[in-house]
Amino acid sequence: MENAYVLQLSDSKFKDLFLCFCGYAQCQPGHYFGPAVRPHYLLHFVLSGKGIYQVGERKYYLREGEGFLIEPDALTYYQADEEDPWTYLWIGFDGKRAKEYVQDIGLDNSQLTFYSEYGKELKRIVLQMMKTNAQQRSGQYHLQSLLYEFFSVLGRDAVIYAD
Repeated sequence: MENAYVLQLSDSKFKDLFLCFCGYAQCQPGHYFGPAVRPHYLLHFVLSGKGIYQVGERKYYLREGEGFLIEPDALTYYQADEEDPWTYLWIGFDGKRAKEYVQDIGLDNSQLTFYSEYGKELKRIVLQMMKTNAQQRSGQYHLQSLLYEFFSVLGRDAVIYAD
């Protein structure tokens, strides 16, 4: 179980890169998701606690300040630690150039995890996304700008781990 807050979007006027959903969750010990396959890209960032992320046979042990990429059509599983469950945020996105933008911040199917010291900024951006009225035209542009801001923050100095 998790206490999750989610913004779900249905359609986007943007084509290169667009937000599908975003959220923030405080997980209970052992809470898990999957195994599952997603149609979009997802980036998770751990704000506190620990957990595991698994793609195929690869297993990653993540903690505060680390994040992970879920690629479209990849079978994944993730679980909060039993003793120190994680709190994380996430964004789901897609678009004709989404893969290119993910690669611009140093991630791909051979590099699925990262570290960033800008967790407070990432959290601020996602919480702002969740407060935005996506039904208004101005809200749609605001969400788009926040999505690019999220990528900008990750691109500053994201430290990429070797598998």
